[in-house]
Amino acid sequence: MKFGTDGIRGRAGVEVDEALAEAVGNAVVRVLGPEVILARDTRPSGPALLAAAVRGVVAAGGHATNLGILPTPGLSSRVAAGGSAGIMVTASHNPPEDNGLKVLGAGGGKLDAAVLRALGAAIDTPVAAAGGTAREATAVDDYVAVLLAALPPGRWLSGRRVLFDAASGAGAAAGEAVLRALGADVVPFGGPAINVACGAVHPEHAARALREHSCDVGVLLDGDGDRIALLDRDGRVLDGDALLWLCRREPRMVGTVMTNLGLERALAREGIPLFRSPVGDAEVAAAMREHGAPVGGEPSGHLLFADGPPTADGLYAGLRALAAHPALETSGFTPSHQAHSAVRDVTLPELDLRFIEAAGARAVVRKSGTEPVVRVMVEHEDAAVATALRDRVVAMLRA
Repeated sequence: MKFGTDGIRGRAGVEVDEALAEAVGNAVVRVLGPEVILARDTRPSGPALLAAAVRGVVAAGGHATNLGILPTPGLSSRVAAGGSAGIMVTASHNPPEDNGLKVLGAGGGKLDAAVLRALGAAIDTPVAAAGGTAREATAVDDYVAVLLAALPPGRWLSGRRVLFDAASGAGAAAGEAVLRALGADVVPFGGPAINVACGAVHPEHAARALREHSCDVGVLLDGDGDRIALLDRDGRVLDGDALLWLCRREPRMVGTVMTNLGLERALAREGIPLFRSPVGDAEVAAAMREHGAPVGGEPSGHLLFADGPPTADGLYAGLRALAAHPALETSGFTPSHQAHSAVRDVTLPELDLRFIEAAGARAVVRKSGTEPVVRVMVEHEDAAVATALRDRVVAMLRA
């Protein structure tokens, strides 16, 4: 079994079933240790998969603590406070029919490639051992307390009407509690199911609601709470690149191959170099350590702080940006145009993309680590040029 850029993910009951969840629970005990803390998001398949993962932990002689519904960063903070590992049952930003399993290490962070390989091998060789136990607990209040302790103190959102969209996912209860504790007048928003017509992946729906309810700002998460997008009072979407600009710090920053060239240029004008990593917040974290960067992130809304939580926490990142820049003014950063496509049912062949560079553009073509698609991004100062070049690359993939 191979882990993708953020765990194992696929169609629930097909690629990700109870047998796999049980095998992952069993493997985690043997590779990472006996004290395993587990949680899930709000997908219909979540309860059965979480129960199966607990069974796997117990069968291997481990001790499982089932926290129920909790965002990934909430699980991360709980593991960091004391645990051998964490297992999050989630497919993050994927549609509700998908599900998956993320594994966190003892410090609450993502695992490196060597550990993931060891887990992949262990999944295929389950063992049985005596002495395993399971218990249930809750941790939403603890996570709220951790967030409030990490953010600026006081009711600094008093007088502000905040549209809060947790993508009908795991971060709803904790996020609303944190915003109210900071003094916000909270207007909850969500879709019919996790990540459907709501959340950071579909911000256009929240933008309409923000204007309808005369809100000052929008705070949008994805289904498991590790991604963030903000909306200003006009409904303008601030993605991960815009938030990196608001949270910029010397001496250097980390983005990914997808990070907008406009951000790299804006940071350079302030004397801050941008280092690029492969896609994935685990890759961003590794690059931050390598280059000594205090902040890093992805356009998708995963942001990491050297002095912050051990894994990407959408609510923390959004509120940190909002505390530093209440008006969400991003002057100085002018993004170039990026044209994106996700192409299904194709392989990723060798492509001759010299025409991209000849046109003064930049392209990234990669197989997704979270969905069965090939992702295409072409970036150029002119939107029409970026779109035309993107379409040419997509045609090459489908030929």
